[in-house]
Amino acid sequence: MKHYFFVLVFFFSMTIVAQQKQDFKYSQTPLSQVLKEIQEKNDVSISFASDVIEDILVTVDIRQVTWIEFLSVLESETGLIFEKISDSQIIVTPNSDSNTLIPIEALDDVIILGYVTNGIDKNKDGSIAVDTERLGILPGMVNTDIAQSIQLIPGISTLDESATGIQVRGGSPDQNLILYDNIKLFNTGYFYGMFSLFNPFATQKATIYRSGTSASYGDRISGIIDISSGHKIYENTKGGLEVDGLSINGYLKTALSSKIGLYLFARRSYSDLLETPTYTSYVDKIFTNFGIARDVNGTILELETDDDFSPETSNNTFNFADVSTKLIIKPNDKNDIEFSALYTRNRLDFDFKGGDEVIVDSLITQNKGLSFNWKHNTSEKQQEELTVYFSEYNSYYQNDEIKDETGDGILDLSEVNIRENNITDIGVNFTSVTQIAASQKLTLGYQLSYTDLDVTISKEEPVESEKEVLVQDDNNLKNALFGEYTIDLNNKGLINAGVRFSHYSSLNEFLIEPRINFEYALSKRLRSKIAIERRNQPISQLIEFNHTELRLENNLWRLSDDEQYPLLSSNQISGGLLYSHKSLNIDIDFYYKELKGLTTFTNGFSNPLENLEQGESTIKGIDVLLKYKRNNYKVWLGYTFNDITFQFPNLEDTPSKFNGNNDITHQFRISNSFKLNNWQFALGWQIRTGKPITPVNSYTIEIDADGENAGVVNFGAINSDRLPSFHRLDASVLYDFKIKKTDAQLGISFLNIYNRIKPLNLIYKAERKPLDDGGIAVEGTTGATPEEREIILEQVIQRFSLGFTPNISFKLFF
Repeated sequence: MKHYFFVLVFFFSMTIVAQQKQDFKYSQTPLSQVLKEIQEKNDVSISFASDVIEDILVTVDIRQVTWIEFLSVLESETGLIFEKISDSQIIVTPNSDSNTLIPIEALDDVIILGYVTNGIDKNKDGSIAVDTERLGILPGMVNTDIAQSIQLIPGISTLDESATGIQVRGGSPDQNLILYDNIKLFNTGYFYGMFSLFNPFATQKATIYRSGTSASYGDRISGIIDISSGHKIYENTKGGLEVDGLSINGYLKTALSSKIGLYLFARRSYSDLLETPTYTSYVDKIFTNFGIARDVNGTILELETDDDFSPETSNNTFNFADVSTKLIIKPNDKNDIEFSALYTRNRLDFDFKGGDEVIVDSLITQNKGLSFNWKHNTSEKQQEELTVYFSEYNSYYQNDEIKDETGDGILDLSEVNIRENNITDIGVNFTSVTQIAASQKLTLGYQLSYTDLDVTISKEEPVESEKEVLVQDDNNLKNALFGEYTIDLNNKGLINAGVRFSHYSSLNEFLIEPRINFEYALSKRLRSKIAIERRNQPISQLIEFNHTELRLENNLWRLSDDEQYPLLSSNQISGGLLYSHKSLNIDIDFYYKELKGLTTFTNGFSNPLENLEQGESTIKGIDVLLKYKRNNYKVWLGYTFNDITFQFPNLEDTPSKFNGNNDITHQFRISNSFKLNNWQFALGWQIRTGKPITPVNSYTIEIDADGENAGVVNFGAINSDRLPSFHRLDASVLYDFKIKKTDAQLGISFLNIYNRIKPLNLIYKAERKPLDDGGIAVEGTTGATPEEREIILEQVIQRFSLGFTPNISFKLFF
């Protein structure tokens, strides 16, 4: 309880008295920095398109004026318009008399500026806009990592503290569509998802949909994360370097001419050269997969573990690298052309000696991507966009067991498990946007894509000269048409009605997905919203139980075939109220989802289910956000309630409905930040319900057919128990300074300050073995069929939370 008391006292004890009049003195200062300081010093949020204010420098010296009066000065100095849309919200737009071309969608339809914190805004259509250039300090972070930042938004979280296991309103991570510069990604993390593959310098903007998605997005049934590295051609070269506890990172943005710009981003880990406390903490989390396991009566289970694991008995070599680039061409006011490229690679080699055997694991994953995007303004009311992309994902995992199989005292290669997954995805998208009237817009589009996916799973026992190999090669051709009609009532509301027509060759099925999104201002302070949509997904990840040791990643992508692997489909409805007045935001969202096409292999049950069965899921939830800002202090609270139930009618001895594997009933997070001169401070605390697990009702040691001891297990009802609750306290400190004329920043962060380590997941490795392979017949049977054999529990694998983890960062900007 003392932890909770400390947190609550800290969060609610900071207040600052606002000053009515201030001094404003700037010399050749970027307008972006001026606006940032105005936001931080006053109860106000300022929204703008980056292209509008970039490269504008401000030189003024004005004393004792209010910030409102100072905005009038900025208007005359910059030629921009500063429009006050509420007591605490300002929108910056170009002067309509200027010659600047404004594309139809140049400015986001923002209704809440600083929705969570600076740089995280909410749009009329319900999407969340993240601008990393404006993003404020966040608890436990020293850089603007997109994957970690969006987890501050209620309804977005992970169950394993990773950067990539993102769940959006009860959906699993593989149900999210993730795009980087229009390149579709199938893997977004390093080191088993703990680190994001998105270079913080290379993610300038992101649009996040939790619900109410545009009809232009398809092929996934949960969240949308659409990331862009930027679109601006900089007159002056910009660059930066960063070194933190895991990697070294750099970027360069330069103009090759007045109409051509070039971005370069590169990052590499250095843990293969130097192991820092940050890296060591993550190693302990990843490779510590044992712990005390008990049955429902609290009796400790006596079974095989990796209790001998320690840094002295194991070795690991880990490294990752990523490179991305973008070429921007703006030949005239009517055309924007962009070429983007991305390459990421992650490799880990791990070996562990326990008892009389050696375990060797190796994993290599990589992403390759290219994209071409062309936007053409036919007129002020007509715009076309053409996108072509290529994406490739490769994953290769090998697990070797080395032990003395022949009794001659010499270690033999006893078993080799290989799991390989490769995906190639190529696509073309065309979109036409017509401004029918000042408040009405029609969007039409066509999408064509081809996906080739292959899976190889093999198990070899060299001593016995036995080998099992499973190879599958599938493909899918997608044709999709979509249309949207949008009525924008300025600050009064939005109506967006769309429909998507898709055909997938792997299913030979034609699908219709209607989408409706409605937002309306009930008053100046209160807005209502509702969204209804149907979505489908022809690809998903499976959990492989029997062909890997489960020490490391065990997810494989598979295409739907409507036989073994069904199409995922969902019907969703969400609605709520949004209150905003001065420095206070309160947002409440209710949602309900029905999912079909789940299987016992796509949702990682803690106990292995022997047969592939199909099922459904129902998700009910509430997201609540409260944010308050007082001068340089901000506090935001997020709460999510989820009720996720599964239905698998063909599972024996199973209730008709039971808790879903990712059913986290309650999640609460409170964060605050404070700025004092060049210092920034942030502290955050989170707590959530433990993950559902299947309990062990009984466990007895019996003699198997080989005369050896074997543990016979009797599982309780599926997901009828839970792991302990999870909670964690994080903090960050940033200090901005100059080295001569170069901007610099020093940051330090701490995750899990009070070092509370608890299991986040639990997996039973168990099977009904044949009698000639150590099996045991059920009493009164011959053991001829699997149903007549006892379930032998061999191992309980536990995944634990991250311990106390420090990190430090040093950045230079030029």
